[in-house]
Amino acid sequence: MLETLQQLIGSRTPVLMDIATAANFPCQRPFSEHLGVAELPQYRIMPDHKQTAVSSNLWQSSSTGGPFLFTQALLRTSTISTYLRGDWYRDWGTVEQYYRLVPADQAPDAVIQQGVVTVPGWSRQGPIRALP
Repeated sequence: MLETLQQLIGSRTPVLMDIATAANFPCQRPFSEHLGVAELPQYRIMPDHKQTAVSSNLWQSSSTGGPFLFTQALLRTSTISTYLRGDWYRDWGTVEQYYRLVPADQAPDAVIQQGVVTVPGWSRQGPIRALP
């Protein structure tokens, strides 16, 4: 049985959308992040294979602090077969479904400490990180 992406994901499910696809899916909700704690997405919407390889996998990579840092550590993926209505052979992109490695009821809650610290503009606690 075929269903639309809107029927599958809906508007309330957290989604990791690549920049190249976000404008095409305005009804899907991007996953949230607050005070450095990210909500785990349940799906990822990716562009066509070429765009994913050239751009999407680079800016989101774990080595650059992108969302792959936590999605690759905490989730596994499964690709969902998707097609364009009337153009089944076009590579429009891909939808991946994420599954938690640790069930939500067994995962610890994030502990957040926040506060305010005032320091002079000329002070620093450690060395400035310099490139080799």
